[in-house]
Amino acid sequence: MFIEVDEVCTAIAAKPAPVLFLDTCTILDVLRAPCRETIGVEEISAAMALIKLNGKPTPGVWLVTNETVHDEWTANLDTVKTELERESKKIERLRSRLVDAVDIVYGRTHEVGHRIEHLKLSEHLENLSRQLLSVSQKVKIADLHSLNAMNRVRKYMAPAGRGKQEAKDCEIFEAFLDVGRTLRTRGFADSICFVTANTDDYGKPTEPKNPLEAELLAIDARYVGSLTWALAVVEGRVN
Repeated sequence: MFIEVDEVCTAIAAKPAPVLFLDTCTILDVLRAPCRETIGVEEISAAMALIKLNGKPTPGVWLVTNETVHDEWTANLDTVKTELERESKKIERLRSRLVDAVDIVYGRTHEVGHRIEHLKLSEHLENLSRQLLSVSQKVKIADLHSLNAMNRVRKYMAPAGRGKQEAKDCEIFEAFLDVGRTLRTRGFADSICFVTANTDDYGKPTEPKNPLEAELLAIDARYVGSLTWALAVVEGRVN
C-alpha cells in the first residue's frame, strides 16, 4: 500500500505529468464542501476530474500523498461524515419549517421536493473522497521525513510554530519535499504542487513572504489552496 519515494518517482519520471501532493484536509474537503461556506462545492467536480485524469493510460496528472495522510484520513472520516449528515438534517428541518410557513400564508400545500437525506449524499461523497485517496500514490514514511519533521518543530518552521508542534503536518510536508527534490534531480520538468487548504498552519498561498516560499523555490514547486486551483494548474488555466 505504501511506496518508497524512489519507486514513486521512477513511475512518475517514466510517464511525466503534473504532480499534485494532497494533504489530509484536501481529501476530506470533498465531504465538507456542501456544508462549509469556506469550501466551494466545485471541489467535488475537481476531485472527479482529477481522478479521471489520474486514471488514464498516459496520466494527465499524478496524485500523490503519504502514509501519514492515509492514517489521518482514516481517523477523521467518521467525524467529517457525521458533520455533513448533521448539517443536512438541520437544513432539512429549516426547509420544512419554511415550507410549512408558506403553506399557511398561501392556504395550500406546496411540494417539498427531494429530501437531501434520501439522496445519500454523504455516502456518495465518502466514496469519492475514498477514491481520491485510493488512486493516489502513497509515499511510505521514511526515517528522514520523521527526523526532518522534528527539526521543523524545534525551529518553529511552518507548518509548526511557537506553541504548536504540528508534527504530523511537518512529516507530510517533508515527504512532499523529498518527492519534489527526487523528481527534480531526475530532470522532471512538469509542475509540482503541494495542495492544502490548511492556511492556519501553512500560511496563505497568495500572501507575500509565505513561510514555505524558500523551500518551494528550491525545488521549483508551488503551494495551492484547493483541488479546484490544482486542477486549473494541471489544465494550464493558471501559470
